[in-house]
Amino acid sequence: MSVITLSKKQEAVASFSIGAILVKASAGSGKTRVLTERIKRLTKITKRKILAITFTNKASEEIRNRLQDVDNLDEKLLVGTFHSFCNYVLEKHGHIIGYSKLPQVFSEDSDRLKIIEEVISQIPTFKESYQIKTDKERNNFKYSCLEAISKIKRNVILDNEIKKEIEDEEIILLYFGYKNYLRSLNAIDFDDLLLEVYRLFISYPNVASLYRRNFEYVCVDEAQDMNKAQYMLLKALIGTEAPNIMLVGDEKQCIYGFIGSNSKYMADEFIKDYRPTVFELKENFRSSKKVLEYANKIIPDSAELMNTVKNGICEVHDFNDQYEEAKYVVNKINDLLIQKKHEDIEGEITYDKISILGRTKYVLQNVEEELKNNDIPYFYKNTQRIFELESYFGNIFELAIKIRINSNDFLHFSELKNLLCFNHNATSLEELIESFDDVFEKELLRSIILLKDDGSNFIQIIKEIRNKIPDITYYDDTEKALAFSDFEMIEKAWYKYAKTTNKRSLAAFHNSISLGQTTNFEEKQGVSLSTVHTMKGQENDIVFLIGMDDLTFPDYRAVRAGGVQLQQEKNDLYVAITRAKRFLFISYPKERRMPWGAVYYREKSRLLPD
Repeated sequence: MSVITLSKKQEAVASFSIGAILVKASAGSGKTRVLTERIKRLTKITKRKILAITFTNKASEEIRNRLQDVDNLDEKLLVGTFHSFCNYVLEKHGHIIGYSKLPQVFSEDSDRLKIIEEVISQIPTFKESYQIKTDKERNNFKYSCLEAISKIKRNVILDNEIKKEIEDEEIILLYFGYKNYLRSLNAIDFDDLLLEVYRLFISYPNVASLYRRNFEYVCVDEAQDMNKAQYMLLKALIGTEAPNIMLVGDEKQCIYGFIGSNSKYMADEFIKDYRPTVFELKENFRSSKKVLEYANKIIPDSAELMNTVKNGICEVHDFNDQYEEAKYVVNKINDLLIQKKHEDIEGEITYDKISILGRTKYVLQNVEEELKNNDIPYFYKNTQRIFELESYFGNIFELAIKIRINSNDFLHFSELKNLLCFNHNATSLEELIESFDDVFEKELLRSIILLKDDGSNFIQIIKEIRNKIPDITYYDDTEKALAFSDFEMIEKAWYKYAKTTNKRSLAAFHNSISLGQTTNFEEKQGVSLSTVHTMKGQENDIVFLIGMDDLTFPDYRAVRAGGVQLQQEKNDLYVAITRAKRFLFISYPKERRMPWGAVYYREKSRLLPD
């Protein structure tokens, strides 16, 4: 195994073996290095498995990659997100709480919106008021209903408690209507994954005990981002008697408050419940002195400067408007590339060493246009689920496989019939095939029916479909090229899924896609653009932080609300600043022009120091 050099503080964490431990790790303090080194050492002292929980699939993949030199890693470690762990549990024990087969995860908002619309139509008081609304009002109403339902689940309100906790009887009707509709489809959403496994663990303590015996150690990365449902699930899993649990996080980097995340679960609640040994890692081995000095002005004493190895650059600039700001960014990038070298940056300065951050994607629009005009390669950084089939045949496959694994899924069956422009009364894929005339579509649907539940013939069938695409005569070459690419992506997704388990199934494969586990996190070439909520865990040598005018960052809604929301914006800013390893260029426009021509005069963000 490779030898890792740790500081004294890091070594104390990595060598900790028994009991509860809380590691407060500031940005750049080597958190992932310490976490993976401790897991590596634990694999040598336990014969049972270790469970590592992360908040993104990319973080899970990074942990696995860092532990590749551990022999028989799959036998010693299970690593994944809270949601993927819950899917793993339901696959094995969901039958105990009424799921005769693995429920299908509905991850798309479009699916959930259709369900809530169906539920609304079944409640007379809702239906009447809903019908007189405009399209925009209906859409907003549906989203507000979904948010109300999500809040119930995130607050871990079980069915027998809901009438005590929720006063609005119409929301209660909606909640149970939505839940029952999903049940009729043998489906769940992301919030259900957490809530149903929590319900399983507390209703059947012997099942929780089984997992407790299986996993001797549990490690949670980015623990400051836990919401109530995740923390309650964690407690139900590890129990109360001297668990070997490790939480790693930084209260200053909690940026998911909009989904209920709160650093109090990592700090206050965890300390009260488990009295862990607490370690603080404030050394920064990543960012330059100038960047850290500025970060400490945002949140005092957030990082130690003693181990910084580079001086770096941190500048704040103002511009007349966002167009001038965008031109400055592009001109500065070109200047840096001409310069090629700098003593603070290892190797040549290239596009790949540059990131541009903004509060929202809207803020990045003007700089994106300037990058295009100057032929500078760029891409949007994204750590979320990326599996979008673009072709007509790809969409047929995606809908049909959902129906193949879940015969109750009449929602997607209706979508499939609409996509195929099919008006007959077919109620199954088999009936659909019998009544359908188009040759390739018929063969495609028949191939999906022939898929075995364990997926043992999956690759064979996908290759057969792909190889027939070039011979289709009644679609143009663009559509055929898109379809060929889609089925290549489907094949790659299966290979990635198949590596994670010896017990394969089509249902589990579909859920792994919904949970983003089949995404390949390939680094693209060029300048990376990121918004606040996609930049976590991503760093670069040179960072431009644009759009730092007040009411843009912080967002005007947070300013209006104040309190916790404004503190959340400060946390977001701290995370953005500490993405810079060496150079940080902050900027804001003194006036912001709206697309419809209005001009608003701006001041520097109240979050930035004078």
